[in-house]
Amino acid sequence: MNSTLQLETILRLEKNAHLLKNFVSAGFSDADLGRLTDANLLQMGVQKMGDRRRLLAALAEGALDSKSILPPPMPTASPECPHITRTGLPFVPIPGFKTLACIWPLRVCDYRVYCEERGLPFPDQQNPTGDTHPVVNVSWRDGIEFCLWLTLEERAAGLMPNDQFFRFLTDLEWSAAMGLPTEPEASPAERSKKIPGYPWGATYPPPEGFGNYDQSLNADPHAFTSPVDAFPPNELGIYDLSGNVWEWCMDNYNASRKYQTMRGGSWDFAGSGLMSSARNANDPDSKGTSMGLRIAWSSQDFTPVEKA
Repeated sequence: MNSTLQLETILRLEKNAHLLKNFVSAGFSDADLGRLTDANLLQMGVQKMGDRRRLLAALAEGALDSKSILPPPMPTASPECPHITRTGLPFVPIPGFKTLACIWPLRVCDYRVYCEERGLPFPDQQNPTGDTHPVVNVSWRDGIEFCLWLTLEERAAGLMPNDQFFRFLTDLEWSAAMGLPTEPEASPAERSKKIPGYPWGATYPPPEGFGNYDQSLNADPHAFTSPVDAFPPNELGIYDLSGNVWEWCMDNYNASRKYQTMRGGSWDFAGSGLMSSARNANDPDSKGTSMGLRIAWSSQDFTPVEKA
């Protein structure tokens, strides 16, 4: 039998608790709160019209309260069919989490719209770049402001519930998107470089055509950033988790709380910093031509999904 706790509570408050067995016998439960009619209540034994009207109002209010308790579902998405925002940003699921990740770093064209709409100066990219390259010279704090703006825009358009929002990926969400196994250490600093290997495999250097790295590696033709879809995505449909730009994460790097975590390596990086488990750290106000961001679509409940 379905739960009737809320139905029972309403009947008690309306001094009709003795009728609960009638509702249950007829197959009604909490799920029917907003669908009951005057005829149903008469059938259940509520004889006075005034009592029925009062009870119908209480049941309708209870139905609204019940709906507000259940959080809206996250958007449906898959690697084959990403969820796309009003501004054209595509999102896919992260294994083991309820969060969705944007399939590429935030692009020049995305950040330019934000700057124009808010009347902000567009950050100097310092090198020749294009609309589909990752935006650089954006600090952690700047990125958080972008996430807040985009959240309000999406909500105003009726496309995002109030308990969902944009932010950066957490450090462990980023690892899950990369395909790393469980990392039990307490902080990004403690996790950094603990798991051996690179996004392309066990050996170094990277093969040609895998990503955008320092020119000394001769792995790509780009002297600076590259378009975000210049290299193949991983099996989750996510691009540029390796190379192009370092990406800000939500987490503090260590217990000092002075620095924010960055992941992924960049166009001017080589060596062990390109390991899948490598972390970098920077002051939240820092900016640079190798520093970008990737955003996530999150709900207030972004705890890991429990494995069956």
